[in-house]
Amino acid sequence: MDKLAENLRAAIGHENVLAEADELLVYECDGLPQHKYPPRAVVFPNSTEEVAEVLRVLEAENVSFSPRGAGTGLSGGALAVNRGVIVELARMRRLLKLDPENNLAIVQTGMVNAQLSRAAAPYGLHYVPDPSSQMTCTIGGNIAENAGGIHCLKYGMTVDHVLGARVVLAGGEIVDLGGAAGADLSGYDLLGVFVGSEGTFGIATEATLKLVPLPQSVRTLLADFTNVDDASRAVSAIIAAGLIPAALEMVDGETIRAVEQSVFAAGLPLDAEAALLIELDGLEAGLDAEALQAESLCRQHGARSVRLARDEKERKKFWAARKGAFGAMGRISPDLMLQDAVVPRSRLPEALAEIYRIGAKYRLLLANLFHAGDGNLHPVICFDSRDADEVMRVREAGREIMEACVRAGGTITGEHGVGLDKSDYLPLIFSEYDMDVMLRVRAAFDPAGLCNPGKIIPTPRTCSEAKAATRLASVNPSPNTQRSLHVRSRQHQANTTAPRSHSFDAGRAHSLLANVLSEENLSQGNGNALEVSPATVDEACEVLRLAARERWAVVPAGAGTWLEMGNALRDVNLFISTKRLRRIVEHEPADLVATAEAGLTLRELNTELGSHNQWLPLDPPDDGSATIGGVVATGSGGAQRFGYGMPRASVIGMRVALADGRVVKAGGRVVKNVAGYDLCKLFTGSYGTLGIILELTFKLRPRPQRTVTIAASAPEASSLFRAGRMILGARLLPVAIELVSDSVAEKLSLADRHGQSTLLIRYAGTIPAVEFQAEQTLKLLRGEGMIAQCRVFEDDAEYWRELAALPLAEANQLIWRAQVWPTDLPAFFDLAQIKGRPSERAPAFWHTGVADGRLRLMSNSAEDARKCVASLKELRQSVQRAGGALVIERAPDEIKSSLDAWGDFGNKEPLMLRVKEKLDPNNMFSPGRFGTGI
Repeated sequence: MDKLAENLRAAIGHENVLAEADELLVYECDGLPQHKYPPRAVVFPNSTEEVAEVLRVLEAENVSFSPRGAGTGLSGGALAVNRGVIVELARMRRLLKLDPENNLAIVQTGMVNAQLSRAAAPYGLHYVPDPSSQMTCTIGGNIAENAGGIHCLKYGMTVDHVLGARVVLAGGEIVDLGGAAGADLSGYDLLGVFVGSEGTFGIATEATLKLVPLPQSVRTLLADFTNVDDASRAVSAIIAAGLIPAALEMVDGETIRAVEQSVFAAGLPLDAEAALLIELDGLEAGLDAEALQAESLCRQHGARSVRLARDEKERKKFWAARKGAFGAMGRISPDLMLQDAVVPRSRLPEALAEIYRIGAKYRLLLANLFHAGDGNLHPVICFDSRDADEVMRVREAGREIMEACVRAGGTITGEHGVGLDKSDYLPLIFSEYDMDVMLRVRAAFDPAGLCNPGKIIPTPRTCSEAKAATRLASVNPSPNTQRSLHVRSRQHQANTTAPRSHSFDAGRAHSLLANVLSEENLSQGNGNALEVSPATVDEACEVLRLAARERWAVVPAGAGTWLEMGNALRDVNLFISTKRLRRIVEHEPADLVATAEAGLTLRELNTELGSHNQWLPLDPPDDGSATIGGVVATGSGGAQRFGYGMPRASVIGMRVALADGRVVKAGGRVVKNVAGYDLCKLFTGSYGTLGIILELTFKLRPRPQRTVTIAASAPEASSLFRAGRMILGARLLPVAIELVSDSVAEKLSLADRHGQSTLLIRYAGTIPAVEFQAEQTLKLLRGEGMIAQCRVFEDDAEYWRELAALPLAEANQLIWRAQVWPTDLPAFFDLAQIKGRPSERAPAFWHTGVADGRLRLMSNSAEDARKCVASLKELRQSVQRAGGALVIERAPDEIKSSLDAWGDFGNKEPLMLRVKEKLDPNNMFSPGRFGTGI
């Protein structure tokens, strides 16, 4: 009898452990049967605590493990290599909480995806991520793979719908990542990098998930084409025209014929070579016009016919045909290899042509069914596994398909993951250094290397993960590096009470920089800290190498408007500004993607994008000088985050210089990408403590045809809170519902009378939709007798720009922001009105997001620092008890020295420290910003 199995049974019960060979057969593979590894045992925990106990037993025995949900994965990710143990979560499937008022659910991660939407349906809500396996796949598996699905084109991937996760790390350490209302306010986005880590970081046992209102109306069109290229160009045309369908799918001729011979037949003509399934959803107003536009674009690009689903029954028939297409392919081949790759939408025609050419080269039948709207291809290779020669040709063809997609600017997986199946392909898109950095982050989560080993990073490298996690390679400066940095001294306001282990000599530093920089770009300053402004990536890296050698403390900076954020910096020696890195590297309107250097301002980027009727819809604190690097480094969103999301949702790629002066690539330039670890999430919101962001790639949005803001004023904020919640309940889909104080309203020229708060409700979209939304809003506000004074602003952009600029006003000495669940906001707001102001005589500058539970308070007076600190501590305790967070953005020195800016990081702080140590072992970047050691 296996002693390990006995120890596991002692820990969680005899009935919860399988260890006999015949019992383990079903667990030797997942949904991709090409890879088979029998586990040593399978355990079935029933709670987070039992998972932790299992992992403690395995750590004591130095035995690896692999998390598993329903086993529907298609990359070999849930297999236990090296005779490891499978931790099966199928019995952890309870719905722990359904909160329709805050649009969220808390579940055990063994819950099946589709069951959550069924539970939420009576409240008019659903869980959006819908992979084709949603009837059987689990939430935990979706989190591990960052699953996509048909509707992620409009609504995003799993990571965009996970608010928090309770995670058990190897060894049994339990960590809460996110999960609170203020999860996005403080610390590294460990949740963002955990989602999609394919079970190699730990096991998610509970998840807090965002629910979305069911669409009011839907239009589903089916267009058939005689040419695949025509259908591909129609896809690009639809996106370039500013339409963002909820789903945009394509099937080719081989797939059509297989489907039409199966139970999923939808009446498609057998001579069609491609078909597009287009679904538009949202408000009824304007939806017919969008459907007509989509139909027209299809016909312009060669569609023979375009059918609009007559009713829900026919719509379901269309979708059954699409979702059943892979199964229907079994009619034409005994074995199928389903590939998963992504290319830019604009490159679809050439990518598909190359894939068919590869099939012909290897004498293989190929079919294509895929998420065309985001370029996520699913070539299906038909073969017979009994034919060894054909199996070899399938492998060769599969690799060439991956290489072709990467050459087209794409990636090797959009939703299935890397797992075992594609780990050898990862070097196609990431360098050795990129993968080393990924391994460092992996080692922070899993120092012993017990968690799902052998996955993602190519197997030959896994034996040296521990060394790679701590090694910082040295690189000699390039002799060809241009030396044209501007260097000037800067009198910084950092706290110098905790000096570094060496003394900083500004004169000597100036001389050292003069040896590597052009003399004309050096100037002697009066302060202790120097500032450099590199004009190229090479220049930035050369300065970093010098700083690392001299052990200087470095602070990355953009426009420098938010450098005081967080705790006092410790003995800063060098500020590295990105303000000269201002190029737009690439913008492809048909792909809705742009790449730019980090020093470009958000306003400049949007001005350029506006010429193509596109934009990056972020509104962080910004007076017009905020750089895109600064926006991402702070991770800050504003009033319109409710409708457009935070910066983390818009960043799809970046290049970051680390402490050794080398540049790591994260992500890519396609909107759907789950290859490797999503380091973009880790650097977003890191406040310059991990590296210097040099270049960013964003997914964009079409500019709305029309925007309107309705301003409703009243003496009592409580009535405006109720009005805002009523608008939310009516599901009119505003992009912002912001309540502002009388002082803010007066500053924005919105208030007719003194002493009245103002509720701002903004709509953006098509002309008929916005007209309908505005009419219904006015009817609701006036009809209920709640608000008598309402004004409508058609030209409203300036109001929102001024609101975004408020936190940067020079008069504001104390600024803090808090996040609670939206239903807790009125009570917290009342408490903040009493406790949150340092002086009763100070004007109340505040604004609060009724829809998302956010409050920012600004004051230009702090007469009694001791009283202010006591009040802020009391407010923070109240927020944290409710699952939120309170962050001090700016404060006078006497307050900042007495109160941690971030509050308690909870049980994730040790993990944050490990991440910092792995990426910045000498604490070179922004030391102390997040607290001691971070």
